[in-house]
Amino acid sequence: MNLYDLSQTPHDDVLTVLESRLGVVLNRSEAHYSALNGTAGFPTSTGTWVRLSWYQPEKLNAQALTGFEAALALDGVPRPVWQAAASWYDQGRKVVWRAEEMTRTSDPVISPQAAIPSDPGLPDAWWSGLQTACKTLAGHVTDRVCMTQTHLSGRIADAYGEGIDTTITDWATVHGDLGWANLCGPELAIIDWESWGQGPAALDAVSLWAASMRVSDLADKVTEVFADVLSTRTGQLTRLMMCANVARAFKRTGRKGPLTDPMAEAAGKLLDQLR
Repeated sequence: MNLYDLSQTPHDDVLTVLESRLGVVLNRSEAHYSALNGTAGFPTSTGTWVRLSWYQPEKLNAQALTGFEAALALDGVPRPVWQAAASWYDQGRKVVWRAEEMTRTSDPVISPQAAIPSDPGLPDAWWSGLQTACKTLAGHVTDRVCMTQTHLSGRIADAYGEGIDTTITDWATVHGDLGWANLCGPELAIIDWESWGQGPAALDAVSLWAASMRVSDLADKVTEVFADVLSTRTGQLTRLMMCANVARAFKRTGRKGPLTDPMAEAAGKLLDQLR
């Protein structure tokens, strides 16, 4: 049973429970499925949106479960507004299901995948809005944690050894998964808030930079818009960590992806700057 891609697994019984618990009617023919993490999204008959996810009980993360409702405190950041949720245990599948109802964004996501294959041609106002949203988010005070120093240092050391001082000095509140599949346009909205919290101040800019690497002009645009954080040592270290993630995946699978070579090249330059 492949729960990581619900579009390939029968789950009508789950949707029936979801509708009963939230009191909604899903438009099942317009479902959006992720092929990676087992999530699905559905428009409802009343114009809202429901996100369905699942968790193994032994790996339940309380922070992830409350990300959407905790984001209600993020004034000035364009995003869907959380309205209600339901959770229940599925004895047969041995997982906990979580359904979150929220307002629906006016425009769709810019790409169905985080790493985009072509320039979406977004207007300057969109980029300005994103820059403002990230700065507003960065100033929000929270005890949620998105990424720790230990995680970043461990990833870099695993890929490139111990010869670099990986101490992050600039911390901020970040979204934590700012790829093109979590950005809507041309009217800006940022979706999927389960991971947000304190992290390296450059993390969101770096995530978007990495997701744009297949399109050089777009990566350059990200670098220009977020130059204030990407040009710092924290920005360099966070980019190196992202390169390490790609190198780690190649090492584990032995298969090159579209980012393997450009990220290896970027890592070489960053290592020269940081040593």
